[in-house]
Amino acid sequence: MTSLCPCCISLQGTVFSEAAQQIAYNMTPSPHQSSCAKLIESAVQGCALCQLILDAISRQCRESGDLDADGKPVYPIGEIEIGGVVGSADQRWIWVGHSPNASGALRAVKIPRDWKDAWNHEERDINYAAIAMVKEWVQGCYEDHSDCSQPDNKFIPTRLIDVGNDGTDEVRLITTAGLDLKDRRYIALSHCWGLNMPDGAKTLIETLNDHIEGISLTGLTRTFVDAIAITRKLQIPFIWIDSLCILQNSGEDWEAEAAQMADVYSNASVTLAASASSDGSQGCCVPNAGKEAFWPYVDFPIWGNREQECYRVFSWSNEGTQNLENDALQTRGWTLQERELSPRIAHFSRDTVKWECRTLRASLNFPWQESPAIIGQKRVFDTDSLGHKLPGLTKGIPHMSSEENLRAAAEWLRLVKLYTRRNLTKQSDILPAISGVARIFAKFTPGGYYAGHFESLGVMNLLWAVDSPHNDKSVSRSSCRPHDYTAPSWSWASVMGAVSWSWYLPHEKIETMTAVKSMVTEPAGRDSFGQVKDGSIQITGKLRKLRAKRTEEAHGSVMNPAGLALFGKIRDKESKVGFITFDVVDEVCESVYCLACARIGFPWPQVYGIALVPSDKYSSDLIFKRVGRIRTAERTWQEDLPMTELVVV
Repeated sequence: MTSLCPCCISLQGTVFSEAAQQIAYNMTPSPHQSSCAKLIESAVQGCALCQLILDAISRQCRESGDLDADGKPVYPIGEIEIGGVVGSADQRWIWVGHSPNASGALRAVKIPRDWKDAWNHEERDINYAAIAMVKEWVQGCYEDHSDCSQPDNKFIPTRLIDVGNDGTDEVRLITTAGLDLKDRRYIALSHCWGLNMPDGAKTLIETLNDHIEGISLTGLTRTFVDAIAITRKLQIPFIWIDSLCILQNSGEDWEAEAAQMADVYSNASVTLAASASSDGSQGCCVPNAGKEAFWPYVDFPIWGNREQECYRVFSWSNEGTQNLENDALQTRGWTLQERELSPRIAHFSRDTVKWECRTLRASLNFPWQESPAIIGQKRVFDTDSLGHKLPGLTKGIPHMSSEENLRAAAEWLRLVKLYTRRNLTKQSDILPAISGVARIFAKFTPGGYYAGHFESLGVMNLLWAVDSPHNDKSVSRSSCRPHDYTAPSWSWASVMGAVSWSWYLPHEKIETMTAVKSMVTEPAGRDSFGQVKDGSIQITGKLRKLRAKRTEEAHGSVMNPAGLALFGKIRDKESKVGFITFDVVDEVCESVYCLACARIGFPWPQVYGIALVPSDKYSSDLIFKRVGRIRTAERTWQEDLPMTELVVV
């Protein structure tokens, strides 16, 4: 039974009362201990909630840098008060102090009446609890979630790691072709390679036979060893790890395995994500284990509607560090599709484990259901940004209405925006690293797929703009062209940098002003979703020459050196007609050819298009390369301009 001091018991009639459940925002302070010294004394004497409040204040001190010379928290002076309550009836955000930026924060969620934790409460190891909960999530998903896809028993990866029995210090690589495996279940691992991957943790052409004989755990990274241990405890026979299951010095094998990445992750029993680890040395576990005996929480009993109810209370962060998107794994390019494709995924984050399947989003803190604000961006194949479900991973090509097609297109563009904000060690991976998701979209998107663009989206494909760190905090770097060719200039994959579309389907009215006659790319290998070595579009539309000039009014030009104003002659008088965002600063120039692509917006639409310059690789006057995106006034195109057929490479 939870031990509480009189000060904490009094909160049952204030912060956790039935009356408080009706208040959306309450800044009336509720008195608690008279000082931090008294709080510490009560915590030492065994009050569980005082221990939690002390943990919350200590956390806030660490995050704000309020530490003494020895690195210990410098606690605030004065009376302890519970100064704010925000939330629905089943959830409470509680601040220790008078404001959200006060001394600490707590979060409380009502425990469902029939809830039973998967772990033994006498066991004080957070990672023991995590594995027990992951096992229960997986089992519950298979048994109860009709919307969650089951593995296709016809598919099995080319190679797998046989994890063997618990306690052994060796595993082995198997080649699955021709094997009659009675249990085909496997786990997939999502992880950051980092720069310190040991040779023993990679399979090469030369070491393939050795790894089939056996792989010593001593030669693997801590992340791999942890993931193998979890796989054993979940009683699943195999695990798929990219560096061990793909021949790292065979381009042919790498291309073939990258082409089936969608199948690998979408058919895994569960994906383990080493989300908090920036390399293999940090493990697939909750990394703060050992600093505390257990992650501190209190099940706080209250009386409501004549029956006893209970809130689970955790100390929380004012800095938003619990959000999944703050984990190291979420900054890497390859791991976006690994998360998106996995029907079930367990994220081992900074101080908890987060769970996602097609039906449930939860955490080790609140394993019955977690707030979307904590899990982060919704996955595309769960629900889109409007709450609609897209076609399932294992279905064929369904019949989709025009509105559903627009929603699917919007989700693809949103996904590309998120993807381009991540980092790739090799920029040549920019198309392969999202090819798995592209393959799924291709199942229900008509037409071909070319260098990150679906043919059926027409000119919408082309109207991306590069985002700058000068005016977008989610962008970490300025854009540039990669050293080696990755895509034609009209493709977002031709730049190293974050891109987005500044209009939203299906809400905004879009009237096409051009016709894309053809879109082609030449694959660098056998995979049409992978790397390309050439490409072009043939397009017909209104083309006119405009002048780019830096002005104080130019959109983003004060802070963003790639944003300039556009000028052109209107009724024989030069006027400012719009703005241009160059794709990279190195390509800023005064004279650009502008192609009007679409009229967007209502009731005062603007004309969006692409900025072009003649290609220096061809002698023709009508072969161009893209250098930016434009946004102009309608009057720019109301003159009698002919339709011009041109090619963009």
